[in-house]
Amino acid sequence: MVESSRAKINFIKLTSQELSSKIALLVSNHDRVIFWKSSPRYFEGKAASFEVKNHIYLTLERAGIPIRIMNETICLNFTLNEIDYYLRGKVVDQVDDDPKIKIVLEEHCFRVEKRSRERLLTYPVYEVYAYLKFQQANKPNVIFFNKGEQKTRDFFSEIDNLQKNKIASISQDLITGDEEDLIGFRVEDLSSNGLSFFASAKEKELVLDELQGVAFSLVLNFEMQVFNLEEAAIVYKMNYINAQFSGVPMYKVGINFKQSPSLKRKIEDVSGIIIDLVDYQKEFEEFIKNE
Repeated sequence: MVESSRAKINFIKLTSQELSSKIALLVSNHDRVIFWKSSPRYFEGKAASFEVKNHIYLTLERAGIPIRIMNETICLNFTLNEIDYYLRGKVVDQVDDDPKIKIVLEEHCFRVEKRSRERLLTYPVYEVYAYLKFQQANKPNVIFFNKGEQKTRDFFSEIDNLQKNKIASISQDLITGDEEDLIGFRVEDLSSNGLSFFASAKEKELVLDELQGVAFSLVLNFEMQVFNLEEAAIVYKMNYINAQFSGVPMYKVGINFKQSPSLKRKIEDVSGIIIDLVDYQKEFEEFIKNE
């Protein structure tokens, strides 16, 4: 193998046989693949199928791509057994009404050696909630995603004024105006510049879809410590079906935000995990230019 390093990162080249086996496993697991034309605008799909001719062709099921990337060279990132892999490929098939794209992969794929973990799995060990405000639609209500009650009530539910005031007491930023409402989600995993959670179809349609492509702020409540997070943006919304939701279709939503040093310290304090702030996707872009 050929090893190259850049600061904290080692990009280690895989053999063609290793690449083939990783892609086969990726498709078998129907795992997610992050891809991008240029950072920091990332998209996400799921590995659907592959075929081997002179090169490896990978087909992704995509979640609504707002740009055309036909004939474009893109970077890809996927994770297997907690190891990240990076490579490039060219989009050779993209049809507007078809939720799939076909990519011919370049022969070189790299795995990354990381010195530390980047994300803390917060559920169910830690009580972490993300709240954001949005413009009212139709009638005033407070929307709250409560995992513990998912089997007995609609996800998109009203909270009475007493509960609303209790939530708003966490932070002045959660006090809503006459034309505003509040929504909250139980956070699944967390880093100093990103998080993910599950949302219902209604929450996605009525709130999250309206935030796509725009920057917003949100308030994070981590074990009753409040963090005001700025420059937040939705980076993916993926269909997700899991037994824990009793077969109800859900969406896993990923959000990035401006790095928070205080949140980094909190994560490290409660978990003992050293959080690595390296932007691996951006680092790979720079690394592959010199290959």
